[in-house]
Amino acid sequence: MLPEGLKDYKLITQHLVMNEHLNPNHHIFGGQLTVWLDKDLYVFACGELSYKKFATLSMDNIRFRNPAKLGDILQIYGRIKQIRRSSVCVFGKILAYDPVLNTYSEIIACEITYVALNDRGKPARILAERG
Repeated sequence: MLPEGLKDYKLITQHLVMNEHLNPNHHIFGGQLTVWLDKDLYVFACGELSYKKFATLSMDNIRFRNPAKLGDILQIYGRIKQIRRSSVCVFGKILAYDPVLNTYSEIIACEITYVALNDRGKPARILAERG
């Protein structure tokens, strides 16, 4: 059963933890988790706002809750926190899902702010440039 705290979140994607994702302690590298969050939440923001030119402005409040291990199925969830004139803040969480026990364990949570860019690479009004 999905944890209650995710009722406003959408499932974005899933990843399987493989050997190449592990550090010497046999847990996933934190950097791998943040790469997945940045890319997958970017795609999520693009779809939610019908806009595709963003740059990552910041990754804040990153909290590593539990380690992910080889073979874990990681599910990435996201929700829009706030849309501003030229930026969007997205909350993201990665949960390890066990399909045998139907249980979840939170691995990492963070918020990412993306700034919308125009064709010249300058900040753009999100709502004005959508379409």
